[in-house]
Amino acid sequence: MHMKIHVLTCGYIRISERLIETGGMMSDLRRAVLTPDTHRIELPVSAFLIEHRQGLFLVDTGLSRDISPAGVYDKRASENVLSKHLAAVYHPYVPCGTAIHEQLASMGIRPDELEAVIVTNFDIDHVAGLKHVADAKRIIVPEDEAYWSVRTKYRIRQNRDLWEPYKTERIFFRGYPSGPMRKAVDLLGDGSLMMVSIPGYTDGQAGIMVSEKGRYAFIASDAAFSPDNWKKMKAPGLGANEALQLKTMKWLAKTAEDPACAGILCTHDPELKNKIMEL
Repeated sequence: MHMKIHVLTCGYIRISERLIETGGMMSDLRRAVLTPDTHRIELPVSAFLIEHRQGLFLVDTGLSRDISPAGVYDKRASENVLSKHLAAVYHPYVPCGTAIHEQLASMGIRPDELEAVIVTNFDIDHVAGLKHVADAKRIIVPEDEAYWSVRTKYRIRQNRDLWEPYKTERIFFRGYPSGPMRKAVDLLGDGSLMMVSIPGYTDGQAGIMVSEKGRYAFIASDAAFSPDNWKKMKAPGLGANEALQLKTMKWLAKTAEDPACAGILCTHDPELKNKIMEL
């Protein structure tokens, strides 16, 4: 069988236009909270369903229904689930029928049929929907992301209640000839599904490499919001370490030129909305 990657748009965020390519974190946070709607840009929040020969794997979970009960931006509901300042940064909403469990149901897939949910980082738009798919057989997170989550800067930008209640497998990166840090882990033991260390946006962020018959696609999480970031070498805002962001983006730029690379998929790239990639 051919492997497929379904890009599932599981909500939207409306963020400060400055966050598209400004790098850094703390200097932009106050500005991001106070940005008026006229200076915000709407971006999709994607999750990625992989049809693999060993089953179904979901990468990230998008936003949850309780953030947006009626399918529109709901300030009070967002604040109840996230926090006042995170709701103000993201202005998130989830159109009716697009939360991850709703989309899986429309495809005839139950959460307990997922071989694994793989989380790339703990920012709210990657883990808020975890509650909807918590019955998956496994929930895999990078140990580096869990380890550094105690830092004050992550307590400000992330909400531990969105992932900590669930039984997760914390996977350690190992030395491997792939990725900007030369660290990765082979999740299935055959090289077809690799979790790759791509730090910068968060200290422990992972990307997922999906390979089949000499070709591969790379799910880059928030290492770039779109190809424009690595083409301009300007990192997305609210990153944790701009130097590491740039190192990771240089690797993405090189990877994008590899003839064997079928594409790089970024969580917030508008060009990928509901795309299906086949390997």
